[in-house]
Amino acid sequence: MHPNDKTTPNALHSGLLPIYKPTNWTSSDVVAYVRKTLEFEARDRLGTKKRPKIKVGHGGTLDPLAEGVLVLGVGKGTKMMTDYLKGAKSYEAKAEMGYETTTLDLDGNIVKRSDPAGITLENIKSVSDNYVGEILQVPPIYSALRKNGKRLYELAREGATEEDLDALGIPARPVVVNSLEVKPSDQGLPFFNLSVSCGGGTYIRSLIRDIGTSLGTHATMTHLVRTQQGPFIIDDCLDVKSNALELYEKILECDKVLEAMQGEVEGEEEGQ
Repeated sequence: MHPNDKTTPNALHSGLLPIYKPTNWTSSDVVAYVRKTLEFEARDRLGTKKRPKIKVGHGGTLDPLAEGVLVLGVGKGTKMMTDYLKGAKSYEAKAEMGYETTTLDLDGNIVKRSDPAGITLENIKSVSDNYVGEILQVPPIYSALRKNGKRLYELAREGATEEDLDALGIPARPVVVNSLEVKPSDQGLPFFNLSVSCGGGTYIRSLIRDIGTSLGTHATMTHLVRTQQGPFIIDDCLDVKSNALELYEKILECDKVLEAMQGEVEGEEEGQ
């Protein structure tokens, strides 16, 4: 099926679409922009005045200051995301010791300060070993998790602080960190970098906060790039402002990758 075929829009190239989310865009911004691109193309192709509705969603929020792999589902692809995005996610993060913000990244206000003098890279590596495997993690107050029908970030905007999480009845949650590598920063200490592979629901901001706490100081995430989501890596991603033909061609390309993956799984099952 070619994008120029006059078929109904919702049946046109349903599938998964990896997009490189730029900084200062929300994940919802990316969804809205891609949806508009596809709907305008469908309107022009079908010769209608009204934009046909095309279903688009994302599989895993990235914070506005973060960038990297954001997988979208288009049409029936919105129902595929749960199955194909179960795999590990990978991140490259930058952090700075000595302070903590309300959002645990540079988007928030500094609320805690401490002196990280004397902490070495080896100290950070030693502490970080405690955060590999299944761990309990308190989510950041500025997150999209819900409590009593409200997003946590809505509660935060109403004045709730991270210290209020226990009072709000928001317990630490089990998450899985598959691997964690501490790397030196080009800026030197108190800056450091992390390479993380983890399961869904893991907050890198919280991980950096907890590492800082274990070191007897504070630490805040200064930059984050998601390098992998499920089977998709950065090299698979299109620019968010790609045209409709490029987007549809990428969906078709991903279909072939997913079909090959499914074939491999079925082959392994038959061999058991």
